[in-house]
Amino acid sequence: MNQPAPASPHHDLEDVIDHVIDCCVHSGPAHSGRVSIADLMNVIGERSFGPLLLVPSLIAVSPVGAIPGLPAITSVVIVLVAAAILLHADHIWIPGWLARRSIDAGKMERGLQKFRPVVHFIHHLLLPRMPWLTRGPFFYAIALLCLLIGLVTPILELVPLGGIPPNAAVAAFSLAVIARDGVWALLAFAFTIATIAWLVMLAL
Repeated sequence: MNQPAPASPHHDLEDVIDHVIDCCVHSGPAHSGRVSIADLMNVIGERSFGPLLLVPSLIAVSPVGAIPGLPAITSVVIVLVAAAILLHADHIWIPGWLARRSIDAGKMERGLQKFRPVVHFIHHLLLPRMPWLTRGPFFYAIALLCLLIGLVTPILELVPLGGIPPNAAVAAFSLAVIARDGVWALLAFAFTIATIAWLVMLAL
């Protein structure tokens, strides 16, 4: 199978968030005011691996992440996206039970709107630097780390605010892939080390 494209050329950080917000706004009575994982997948695109990693991680670190049960859903999505990359799949497969899971569209929109200034600030920090850190074997190393982070995040979520460092790491990795910015990849490695340190502290 062909190597999946790390990110869609039609996506940037603000574009991705705007599409998700727009999806929430247009989830009207026909959808009972809720947005499903399948809806979000359709908006982002099943082949856009960078944005597909970005959206669940940003949702988890945004105010939306306080919705009960949502961090577990975002972790599963991250694991599935990372696994698809490692398996050289050309698109992400989501099981039906997960695709049908839905979130209150109003709460998600309001949470992401509050997070929008942060997204705007981060967007202007992204530059194509050291792109080799986001390609080839490094791309797959990033996917492997995101997979491992997605697996341990539900454990860390048992601790108040414990899910922030791992989800921040996945967000930074996905931003690095989308913008071909190796500096963000290095930042993501730092967040990953913070996650490992957190696990060690929990084990002691």
